[in-house]
Amino acid sequence: MKQTQRNLILVSILIISCIGGFIAAYRTGYTPGGLELVIMALIVFAAIYAFVVHFKQHKDVESGFPAEDEMSTLIKYKSGYYAFLASLYMWLFIFMFKDFFDDIETMLGGGILLSAAISIAIKMYLTRHYHEDQN
Repeated sequence: MKQTQRNLILVSILIISCIGGFIAAYRTGYTPGGLELVIMALIVFAAIYAFVVHFKQHKDVESGFPAEDEMSTLIKYKSGYYAFLASLYMWLFIFMFKDFFDDIETMLGGGILLSAAISIAIKMYLTRHYHEDQN
């Protein structure tokens, strides 16, 4: 219980810091371009997803359910495998089309955030469509 509550507080603090950083960057005169807006949207999406997952986990623990069971562990492993494979191909395409990026930092940062988004999407899909008889 204390661990899930601690994780929920940590994620909330990180979300507030992220929003504060975006506001501070905007007030200093920074106007993001097209790719930077996509990267910022991925950061916000990942933060909101982390908050929702930790909030649901906290409610489950308060209701007396375990934080993780065998099914969620299997989903986590399977989604990690699929996300790794998808990220390999994504990085291949990023390096093939590296001329479309302004600089190396944007390319690497966008790739890492896109890998996180792929992982989140695959985990969400498997959570909804995974059955116990599948391997």
